[in-house]
Amino acid sequence: MTDETTEVAATPPSITINDIAFLVQIVETVAQRGAFRADELSSVGAVYDKVKAFIVANNPQPAPEQTTEEESQ
Repeated sequence: MTDETTEVAATPPSITINDIAFLVQIVETVAQRGAFRADELSSVGAVYDKVKAFIVANNPQPAPEQTTEEESQ
């Protein structure tokens, strides 16, 4: 029998773009609910902007549709 603790420790933690996008949604939700104090808003906003830009820059863009010569005639 294998030790589950050893297996969990052997797997490094990972984070995906979807995880980061979810964090952006969390910030948006708590901001709407007034969870930040006024003196925290600029810091929260700066991090929010950086994370949002990171998501946009690292999100796969759909490939442009390529037309063949047959379709264009």
